[in-house]
Amino acid sequence: MKNHVRKMLNMAAKIARMKDDCRHFFIGAVAIRGDDVMVCSYNGAPKFPTPSHHCEARLSRKLDRGAIVYVARTTADGAWGLSKPCGNCELALRRSYVKKVYYTIAPNEYGCMTFDV
Repeated sequence: MKNHVRKMLNMAAKIARMKDDCRHFFIGAVAIRGDDVMVCSYNGAPKFPTPSHHCEARLSRKLDRGAIVYVARTTADGAWGLSKPCGNCELALRRSYVKKVYYTIAPNEYGCMTFDV
């Protein structure tokens, strides 16, 4: 199980890097929906950021009941950083009836949030 989680978090980190701009960190998310479809998102970079531009909030619009979400924060050199969803994103994921959220904490370390669905 651990290898699968790391593989999905690495995929989320790669998706985060697809947004090419001048930031020094990038956040991306991958989810496996209840119907086994994979969806993904990365943080927007608007002039005036709001929580609705976070990748988790953007991803929540594509999810269904029982989805498992993987969120990764990566720096310019590729190292993992803390990507635990903020309160607004956690609420958006709960409202989408997500089952679990895995998120990066530090290089080679991750955490998990479990929700009742």
